Amino acid sequence: MSAVRMENQNLGISFGPKHALFQVYEQNDSLAAVACGLGGGSLVNAGVMLPTPVRARRNPKWPKEWEKNWDICEASAAAMLRIQSVPVKFPNVKVMREIFEGETEETVDNLMNLSINFDVEEPPSNSLKLQQTSSCLACGNCIAGCPYNAKNSTDKNYILSAVQVGKVASAGVFGTTEILFRSQMRGLRLSKALGSGFSCNGNTVAYLAGSTAPLSGYGLDRKQMSTIPFQERPGPSISSAFTSSLGFTIQSAVLPRAYPYLLFKGIVSYGWPTGYWFFHGIIDKLKHITGLKSTQAIVLNAMGYDESDGNIVLDKNMDKICFTPPHDPLLPQKIEAYQKLTKKLGGFLFIPRYRSTAVHLLGGCNASSDSLGGVCNHNGQVFDPKTPTSVYPGLYVCDASLIPCSVGLNPCLTIATAAEHVSRHIVQNALDYKGKRDKNFDILTVDRNSGLVADKNSDIDHNSLFCSTKL
Repeated sequence: MSAVRMENQNLGISFGPKHALFQVYEQNDSLAAVACGLGGGSLVNAGVMLPTPVRARRNPKWPKEWEKNWDICEASAAAMLRIQSVPVKFPNVKVMREIFEGETEETVDNLMNLSINFDVEEPPSNSLKLQQTSSCLACGNCIAGCPYNAKNSTDKNYILSAVQVGKVASAGVFGTTEILFRSQMRGLRLSKALGSGFSCNGNTVAYLAGSTAPLSGYGLDRKQMSTIPFQERPGPSISSAFTSSLGFTIQSAVLPRAYPYLLFKGIVSYGWPTGYWFFHGIIDKLKHITGLKSTQAIVLNAMGYDESDGNIVLDKNMDKICFTPPHDPLLPQKIEAYQKLTKKLGGFLFIPRYRSTAVHLLGGCNASSDSLGGVCNHNGQVFDPKTPTSVYPGLYVCDASLIPCSVGLNPCLTIATAAEHVSRHIVQNALDYKGKRDKNFDILTVDRNSGLVADKNSDIDHNSLFCSTKL
């Protein structure tokens, strides 16, 4: 529990350490979870790296300028994150594949690439000294932080390389938007679109417990590793995905040993008598601890294309970020798909009691062609709304808050690709600036009267760049 902080906006209460690894925000009928740490969401996500779907790139909100070098930037990000394919079909994958093959709707079994080291592919040549990782042991504990240093999280590549040449301030969707809102309160002129265009990437999370199928859905501890062959272990948290012709993708995830099972069941359960989830959770946990577990459990996550019409605001009374999730027209179909899966796998389905349960947050500082449609241009430069296309020199946003629409799949590689695009322009702008003026390029600090929020006691070098890269 010390790794989780809950903030309930409905009741105006919060509990858990302020710097807990998992930050969970509950507001009205919505739930959003983010990670807090050096490396951001990459520390505790499943490391799924999928190319940006064509559907997202054809969205009218998608910056046309990104398409000029998107494939090049995507390849560069894939090399930096050392993406590898999963070498083994683990038990979870085999079971889910059999289930989905029997579905009436057309489904596509997506090949899975992860930013995890399996020691089966040669690492790319790179002039930067990146941190070496160990080989994946298929323990299934990815989303609690890899205990064996096998995940290529951004603290081992992008952030490490940034430390070698400068510094990066990371914030993420809620954090970056909050920084700009507070800067606006201190006088920084910003687009009226700040906080709009928020997307949850069509996320709907559920929990299936009590299945008799051989899912191997629980993470292993060190003692169990020597008794279970590699191919029979849980594997990475997510190693397969199934896309429905209806327009959404479902992935099953292994539960890590360190995850608070009871808390998870409590925050996602709906439709059961009061206290049922708690009673079921205790029994299930006791079976698991004593080795008598005759059932399995997995997390189900659906993602797709929401309307990207959510909103983030800074509540001046509460002095906290509040959000309204976007409309998700496919939510009923996702719930129906979960129910069909449960009938085939057996067990109990704890479906969301929230309209939105989001782990893939996007937007809020959307990239756009002008300040009427977004907060930044396609290069991540923050608009000065005195004219539609003028920008603040040296002020950049470079994280998931730039993405102007839902992606439909795990957005990690999309975010990294956008960051690659922006970073190239930061470098070019710096070189152009140095060519015009024989001075150090100050990319973090803007005019004192602009109102950009910064900690006076911060040790951030003023010759470094403000570049938020929470993946």
